Amino acid sequence: MASRFALFDFDGVIADTETSNKEFLEKALAEFGVTLTDEERMSLVGTNDPHRIERFLSRANRPVTMEEYRAQRVISGNTYENGNLVPMPGLIPLLQDFRSKGIRTAVVSTTSLRLVQIGLERMGMTDLFDVVIGGDMVTHRKPHPEPYQMAMAYLGAQPEECIVFEDSPVGISAGKAAGAFVVGYTGASIQQDTSQADCVLNCFSDFYSAISPDDTPVF
Repeated sequence: MASRFALFDFDGVIADTETSNKEFLEKALAEFGVTLTDEERMSLVGTNDPHRIERFLSRANRPVTMEEYRAQRVISGNTYENGNLVPMPGLIPLLQDFRSKGIRTAVVSTTSLRLVQIGLERMGMTDLFDVVIGGDMVTHRKPHPEPYQMAMAYLGAQPEECIVFEDSPVGISAGKAAGAFVVGYTGASIQQDTSQADCVLNCFSDFYSAISPDDTPVF
């Protein structure tokens, strides 16, 4: 069955946000005297885990609640409202081509729905997606398949009709667990392990030449 639905992660796939996200997060943590190691910084890529933040805050110069931390995050700013957001090269033409062919599209992110919508609006991409799923809409975040299963339900899609674009092991696991064909996108500034994806794509402009019909009957 040909793929009729294309589902995209936001961070590191639609826009190269991961470095900026880390910088804004570290700015907020620094207000409480918390600095991160390189390993801790990398552990934040592709995830949105409040338990990890709580562990970081345990090293603060005084007791800090998550409510205080979230308030500081608002003050410190974020990529989606305050950062430099630019669509990945070749993505908008590909999305326009998909939609001209009747292929329905979705964003499936661990970031909150509000911030994803703001990011899409700032980039002029709101009309390019039929469904947007944020991390605050699900009970279980990636690598659980629930976010992709929710998007498929809204789209009226079967897993075998879907192709997923992800840049992280967590996202790739979620897409595959949901039963979709998963493309590991490697065009972001932070390179992650995409070895478990069904195929790898470095630039959206090369999509049709990179995805072999022998792998999946795509579009």
